[in-house]
Amino acid sequence: MLWHKCRCGTLIPQGIAQCPACAQGVSRQMSRHMEYNLFRRNKKTAQFYVSKEWRAMRGYILSRYDGLDLYAFHVQHRIATADMVHHIVEIEDDWNRRLDPLNLFPLSNSNHGIISALYDKDEDTKHRTQIQLQRILQTHWEPYGGIKKVFENPV
Repeated sequence: MLWHKCRCGTLIPQGIAQCPACAQGVSRQMSRHMEYNLFRRNKKTAQFYVSKEWRAMRGYILSRYDGLDLYAFHVQHRIATADMVHHIVEIEDDWNRRLDPLNLFPLSNSNHGIISALYDKDEDTKHRTQIQLQRILQTHWEPYGGIKKVFENPV
């Protein structure tokens, strides 16, 4: 039997246009995250990411930096929109820093993938990347109160 990929990436028989999930209108993002939460993520962490406190903090961080991906801005020297908020010190490593604004870094989906790959490479690379992200927050943004103050009072 011949197979091809559905628009979501699922392998399906050649004669079918879409996989059942796409045919029912379930988005790729939703099904991917649901699968990750159900089968791979720690249950305590999964509950945290759907909590009211996380959603409020995530919204605060994205608005604090006006939706700017700080990694793209400082490392790649380009402007990109932040879609998510990354924990510099991961929740699994320090649960108490899960809502610490100085541990939360706005990123685009693509740059979050880059950061995750750097974290997964080895402990030394992970540690150097964490230091780099913390320095971006501490030296370029936090002393000035976030993005609005940086553009008003450039250093």
